[in-house]
Amino acid sequence: MGMDFKDYQSLAVAKINEQLEKLLQDYSSDIGGISQSLQPLIKFFIKGTKGGKRVRGIFIKLGYELAGGGISDEIIKIAAAYEIFHTAILAHDDVIDQSPTRRGQPSLYKSLGGAHHGISQAICLGDCGFFLATKIIAESNFPAKLKVAALEYFSKAMLDTAIGEMLDVELPYLGSERFEKDVHTIMKLKTARYTVSTPLQLGAVLSGEAQGLVKILGQFGENLGIAFQIQDDILGVFGLEEIMGKSVTSDIEEGKNTILIIEALKKSTREQKKVLKKYYGKGTLTQAGLKAVRKVFLETKALDYAKKEVIKYTTRASNLIPRITNSPEKSKLLQQMIEYLIQRSK
Repeated sequence: MGMDFKDYQSLAVAKINEQLEKLLQDYSSDIGGISQSLQPLIKFFIKGTKGGKRVRGIFIKLGYELAGGGISDEIIKIAAAYEIFHTAILAHDDVIDQSPTRRGQPSLYKSLGGAHHGISQAICLGDCGFFLATKIIAESNFPAKLKVAALEYFSKAMLDTAIGEMLDVELPYLGSERFEKDVHTIMKLKTARYTVSTPLQLGAVLSGEAQGLVKILGQFGENLGIAFQIQDDILGVFGLEEIMGKSVTSDIEEGKNTILIIEALKKSTREQKKVLKKYYGKGTLTQAGLKAVRKVFLETKALDYAKKEVIKYTTRASNLIPRITNSPEKSKLLQQMIEYLIQRSK
């Protein structure tokens, strides 16, 4: 593991992509044996897996190695399974958010036509992705006891993500005051555990040598995951669509609960509140509307506050590194990983 995170990432991504392609081609063949008419749909799902950064798969590999696991093709298979799960989640998320793009291309339901039929097939493909990922983990060559433990973590991540998404969808419709604690609950359930904690823990558990490390990795992952989500929410309003590969208006259009909107509502004047009420959560957003909301976030210092929160949680994650490893090389790798995850599209 004596390498920079950039090199570690590059090697891991190549292995995960290779395994991902094999698993999905095998799956496509299986589907073809059921009905040739379904294979074009599977091709759309496979296309939807292209272009991802594979951070969750990388974290599985990293967690495995931090806990003492050696070089293993089998852990790459688990990493690829989690990336299939991730693509499936995104397929559903884009339907919910009505996002037209994902990873620099049309989102899955849009690729399938965008109407009721396309949406229905995107949901079905997402469902298949969840169960396929579970099947791959269950059929891997790890000892049965370790697979059961890994599936417990994986199942918990799936439930937490679904509950977090339900809460995220529901809160804007309640018409009640927005609270920062609700945003933190969503970030923990929907992002931190699913993106960072669970992949690291799942990998560690499969090493068979995790012991007390799993709990520390959970704490590390929650802090880093929250920082990641706050940064993602910042980019969701102030980022560049051509760099991010997804919409920079959808968060505002859907009325997403973020640190930005919570802080802006706390600090805004009557006139600024009128601007937020006019544009935030009101559907299709014009460039003028986007500019107006950005201006309020800047003037109320909501953006500054969000940036400080990113620093706070990344610092907490960094402070946990000595409890994860006493290896200078591994410590350096984890610190570089933190920096990559937060600075990926600033």
